[in-house]
Amino acid sequence: MASINSLSPDLVVHTGDLTINGVERPPDLDFALEANRLFRAPVLSLPGNHDVGEEPGFAMMAQPVTGARLARYRDRFGPDRWIRDVAGWQLVGLNSQLLGTGLPEEAVQLRWLEEALQSGHGRPVGVFLHKPMFFARRIDAGSPQEIIAPSGTRARLLSLLLRHRVRFVASGHLHKYLDVRIRQTRFVWAPATAYRSGLRLGTGVPMLGYLDYRLWPDGSFDVRAMRPRGMALQKLSALKQEAEFLKDAPGGAAADVRRLRALAEVEGNAIQATH
Repeated sequence: MASINSLSPDLVVHTGDLTINGVERPPDLDFALEANRLFRAPVLSLPGNHDVGEEPGFAMMAQPVTGARLARYRDRFGPDRWIRDVAGWQLVGLNSQLLGTGLPEEAVQLRWLEEALQSGHGRPVGVFLHKPMFFARRIDAGSPQEIIAPSGTRARLLSLLLRHRVRFVASGHLHKYLDVRIRQTRFVWAPATAYRSGLRLGTGVPMLGYLDYRLWPDGSFDVRAMRPRGMALQKLSALKQEAEFLKDAPGGAAADVRRLRALAEVEGNAIQATH
């Protein structure tokens, strides 16, 4: 956080998995909300599978997305989709956990996105979501080859974004850094800040850090992978302890929330939560 605050950004975007198990432990969500308040810039968040549950086709932990879980997230972090105008750009946040669920919000979100892209008045568009749109087995000259093709709503969403020539699509989830291009759209994966990925699926570089986006009104932009010194690499096995899944690891979020509140008060850099 200190590294990000030192850059004085106009906006901080968290693309999800703010928690270890916010799906079943509301105190985990409370901890994440207090952590967000340590940023000096406004923060916009998006839900990940550890926050609101898993969508069909990607379920591993028997934690499906439900209306109640979405409501708990929204009560704390505000809308799970949003539009923000920054530096002459239209930035759009999507809830990737709705894709394929069949929940009413899924169709509402897709219509909302179509309307937003059509009414953008020619502004460059960047899209943020938790899960990547596709996996690539191989990359040649900066373009993905042998794509593991998405299906259903995910395929329609990818087609929509490419058709409207969205400048970039930013995601997280995989704890890897990747920057590739399909036609005029760059797909950028953000690394994680806690532990590197051990997944061999697809490509990408396992690393710790965050991404620094620089946007200009003419539609040009730059993305830098930042690796601040002093980041603590957590061992997933140590976090999980004896649990099979990270979600089942012991949690002590209540005490951590009190510590974060005290830290924010001492440093005087708490911000008003986004609702």
